[in-house]
Amino acid sequence: MVRGENWTEAEEKLLFEMIQRGMNVQQIYDSGTFPNRTYRAIQNEVDRTRGDPDVQKEVSLGAQIGEADIIGLDSVVKRYVDAFNKVCDLKSCSKEDLERFRIIFSSARAYFEVYYKFQKYEEVERRVERVEKLVAQLAAKKNPEDSHTKPGQNGNPSPQPTV
Repeated sequence: MVRGENWTEAEEKLLFEMIQRGMNVQQIYDSGTFPNRTYRAIQNEVDRTRGDPDVQKEVSLGAQIGEADIIGLDSVVKRYVDAFNKVCDLKSCSKEDLERFRIIFSSARAYFEVYYKFQKYEEVERRVERVEKLVAQLAAKKNPEDSHTKPGQNGNPSPQPTV
C-alpha cells in the first residue's frame, strides 16, 4: 500500500471548512479541491480528525482523566438521548463512531448502577451523622454534670465492680 503525503495544515483547515458547510466525502472529492488526494485519503483524513483540523494524531486519555463532579441521572439521561439521536440521524458511520457510541451506551447503563449505590452511601452517611448528633444530645441531657466530673467527684460513690 502506497501512502500519500501528510496533510498540510492548510489542507486540513480547508477540509474542515468544507465539512462544516455540510459537504460529504464524495462531494469534497468531486469538487477537485484536493487533486492529489484519493477518495480514500479524504475519507481517512475525515475519520482521523473527525473533520476537526485541531485534533491531534493520537490522544492518550490516561494523563487527562482526573476527579470530576458527579452529575445527576437527569444529565446522564439527556446525554444518552443526545447520543442516541445522533446515531439515528447518521447517514453513514465509521467503525470508530460505532465503537464510541457503544462505549457511551454501556457507560450510561453502568453509571445508573454506580450512581444508585452512591446515593445509598450518601444516605447512610447522613443517617449516621444524625444518629451521632442524637447520641450526643441524649448523653448531654442524661447527666450534664457527668460530662465535667469524674465518677466519685460529684458526691456519688464510684460504681463498684460486680462479682
